[in-house]
Amino acid sequence: MNHEQNPRGGESRGTGNFKLNIDERDLATGSIDVQERRGQPPRPEYSANKAFLTDKERRQEEKAHKKRDRLKARKNRRVFSLVWLCMVLLVSFTLASYLITGSNDFFAVGRSEGTTEVTIPENVTIDELTQIVYDAGAIKEPEFFQLFCNVTVDEEELGWFQPGVYQLETNMDYQDIISTLQGGNETREVVTVTFPEGMTVLQVAALLEENEVCSQEDFLTAVNSSDFDGYDAIAPIAGATGKYYKLEGYLFPDTYDFYKGEEIDSVVGKLVYNFQNRTADLEERIAASGMTLDQIVTMASIIQREAANTQDMANVSAVLHNRLDFGGEYGIYRLECDSTIYYPYQRAEDVPETGALSYGNYDTYEVQGLPAGAICNPGLDAIEAALNPNTEGDAANYLYFCHAADGTAYYATNADDHAYNLQLAGLTE
Repeated sequence: MNHEQNPRGGESRGTGNFKLNIDERDLATGSIDVQERRGQPPRPEYSANKAFLTDKERRQEEKAHKKRDRLKARKNRRVFSLVWLCMVLLVSFTLASYLITGSNDFFAVGRSEGTTEVTIPENVTIDELTQIVYDAGAIKEPEFFQLFCNVTVDEEELGWFQPGVYQLETNMDYQDIISTLQGGNETREVVTVTFPEGMTVLQVAALLEENEVCSQEDFLTAVNSSDFDGYDAIAPIAGATGKYYKLEGYLFPDTYDFYKGEEIDSVVGKLVYNFQNRTADLEERIAASGMTLDQIVTMASIIQREAANTQDMANVSAVLHNRLDFGGEYGIYRLECDSTIYYPYQRAEDVPETGALSYGNYDTYEVQGLPAGAICNPGLDAIEAALNPNTEGDAANYLYFCHAADGTAYYATNADDHAYNLQLAGLTE
C-alpha cells in the first residue's frame, strides 16, 4: 500500500492503483450558495410569478391593462383634437387674411397713385389679362383678380376687351380696370365728389347725379337692396325692418373719385367699404358699450345733426344717453329731437310741395327710444361721441339741451332750467 500526501493537506488513501481525493470543503453541511459557486445569474421573480398568477390576479392584470389602453386612447384623442383645432384655426386665419388682402386690392386700398401702361393683344384670355395687369402694377393680387374675372366676365364679355395700348391708374378698383379695357381705349372722365358729414341718402344721390356718376333712382334702389349684405358692417341689418333707407348711416362722408357713368355697385361699394374700414378699430368698444353698431350709428346721426360743433357733441350725447337710461324716472320717455321730425328730409323747407315722400316714422317726439335707423351719415367725431358721452359734473344728469342761432349751447338737468335756457337762447319770449 502506498501512502501519499494529499496536496490539499489531507491524506490520500487507496487500494491498488485506485485513488480517491476528497476536499474537506466538499464534506461541509448546510445550504449551498449556488449563485456564488456556479456564477449563474438570478432568475427574475416576475417570470416565475407570472406563470403562477391566480385567476383573480390575472383578471386584475387584464383590467389594469384595459384601463391603461383607455387612458392612452383618451390622451391620443385629446392630442388629435388639439392638432385638428390648430389646423382649423390656421386655415381660418389664412383664409381671412386672404380675403382681407383680396378685398383691399379689389377696392385699390393701399395702392399708390400713378399711371401704368398695358398692352392688350387680340383674343386675350383671362389668364393672359391677369398676368398683363399684374406685371404692369395695376393690381397686387393676381389670384383674386382672376377669380373676380371668372365670376363677372362671361365668354361674350371676354370678347369686349379691345386690343391696344391703355393707360391705367394704379389706384383703380377691379371693375374700373375691366370697364376701361372693355371701353375700346376710350378715356373715361374722373370726377371728384365730396360728401360732407351729416348728408342724407337723398342728398348723396342728388350729388352723384349732379356729377353724372349715376342716377338718383339707381342709387336709391341700390342702397335698399341686399347686394351689400356681405359686408361685416351691413350683415347684422340684412333683415332689419322699418328702415326708410337701409344703408343710411353707412355711406361714409369723405372725398371720392368716381368715373362718370360708373357702375352702381362700384359707387355704393366704395362708400360702404370706406365706412367699414374707418370704423374697424371701434368694434371692441362698441361691443363693450352694450349697444349694437346700428344703435351707435343711429345715435351718432342724431348727434351729428343736433350738435353745434365737435366740442358740443359729447354733451348732446350725454343728454340722449341719460334720457334713454333714466329719463323715465322724470317722466321723460322720448328723445324729442327736432332733427328727426321730417326724415327722410332734414327740415320742413326740404319737403317738396308735390311728390313728397312719407315722413314722420322716425319722429322722436312720437316714437320712444331710438328711431328705426340713422337719419343721416355721421362722421367719426359723432360716432366717437355716441360711444363716449360726457359724464363729468352736471353732464352726468343732463336731460335737456338747446342752441341759440349763433350755435351757443345750453344744457339743463330739469324742466324749469330748460325753460329758462330757451329764453336765453332766444327761442321763447
